[in-house]
Amino acid sequence: MNDNEIVMTKFLAILFAICSGLAIGNLYWAQPLLVQIMDGFGLPAANGGLLVTATQIGYAMGILFILPLGDFVRRKRMIALVMVLSVLALVSCAISPSFIILSLSLFSMGIVTISGQIILPLAGDLSREDERGHIVGIVSSGITTGILFSRFASGIIAGFWGWRSVYVIAAALNLVMVLVMIYVLPEIPAKNKFKSYGKLLASVFTTFKNHRSLPNILLHSGLIFGLIFNIFWTSLTFLLSAEPFNYNTF
Repeated sequence: MNDNEIVMTKFLAILFAICSGLAIGNLYWAQPLLVQIMDGFGLPAANGGLLVTATQIGYAMGILFILPLGDFVRRKRMIALVMVLSVLALVSCAISPSFIILSLSLFSMGIVTISGQIILPLAGDLSREDERGHIVGIVSSGITTGILFSRFASGIIAGFWGWRSVYVIAAALNLVMVLVMIYVLPEIPAKNKFKSYGKLLASVFTTFKNHRSLPNILLHSGLIFGLIFNIFWTSLTFLLSAEPFNYNTF
């Protein structure tokens, strides 16, 4: 079987969107909870920003060092593996006894929270040419929704049961999703023959040379989303939780 023999249905596209949204949402559960987490550890609230930083650094490392393998290994197995590792990292977050362990757990979770970035191009590969834009749009919408939903849901859940419950529920949802993906996702052969890992990483930077506009696109995206978006929402958490607002996670 090859990619062209696999039919990309609307159901599969929606499933991809849910899975991608849940995966990317793992990066943002903590943002509304920073003050509550710091209070739980008896540390200054300002230290909570380090948790977001650790998560995003881990995510960047996963994108750079693990994601390129997606074109050279069986993607079903890779998606299942990183999702299972995400579940373990979420459980580690839920039971972390200290700020340092939580930071390392979030860093580790960031590294393996890349299934959404594997699924998005996979959706395009499995789609017919006349449907590719529509299918990729559905999956991309799932990613955006996951970012927004995770911030919204984590505050409500933590308001009822505390911040650790957020990671317990997230781990359960991710476990269910990985079982669904293993059952539903077809076995897809690797696209290319595997080269040495060093050459594989070098090919990432060769892409910059072949596509001159790519560095500017990445720089703009990183500044807009990676810095402005995260700095704004992280700072907003501290602002709204302090005087004169004193808002809780609800």
